[in-house]
Amino acid sequence: MADTDKLVEALRRFDTALQRFEAAAGRRHDSEQRAAALAGEADALRRDRSKLANELDLVRHKASELVDTSKQAAGKIDAAMSRIRAVLHSNSGD
Repeated sequence: MADTDKLVEALRRFDTALQRFEAAAGRRHDSEQRAAALAGEADALRRDRSKLANELDLVRHKASELVDTSKQAAGKIDAAMSRIRAVLHSNSGD
């Protein structure tokens, strides 16, 4: 009987070790899946960042164009106002 008890005990220890191994393998697999998912999210964030940087550059360029256009418009308005004042002044007889 002692040999049978030793065999049963060895099988029990083997089964316990196998269960621990399977659990560890499952945790590793889950960890690898999470790492892959995080890598995918990081790639997506890098693409989004690049896209946003390009959009920001376009917006800055457009803002610069609008500032230039605004300055040109203000200059033209000032010139027109000066001409109108000159015409009004010449017509007032002063």
